Amino acid sequence: MRLDVGDWRAAFLGDLPAHTEEALNLGPLDLLKVAHHGSRHSTGAALLTATRPADAVISVGRNTYGHPHPDVLARLATTGTRTWRTDQSGTITWPLP
Repeated sequence: MRLDVGDWRAAFLGDLPAHTEEALNLGPLDLLKVAHHGSRHSTGAALLTATRPADAVISVGRNTYGHPHPDVLARLATTGTRTWRTDQSGTITWPLP
């Protein structure tokens, strides 16, 4: 799902794997809701390079899967994306412009 409010754009990817993300052609994003709790098979480098989100939200709780995966966190850091995690911050609300 993509949400556009004026010039502000966000995408909420659900559980999409990286190879599917690449086909979305989302364009530049202000906010990205990271796919599949930050699974290493999601939020691929190609998506992040194409969208360059300013901010990303990772919806994740305590788990035994290792989410968010360090590779995803590294990819987000490489693109300069500020990352917000529900396991560290609790509920995250985002004001719409």
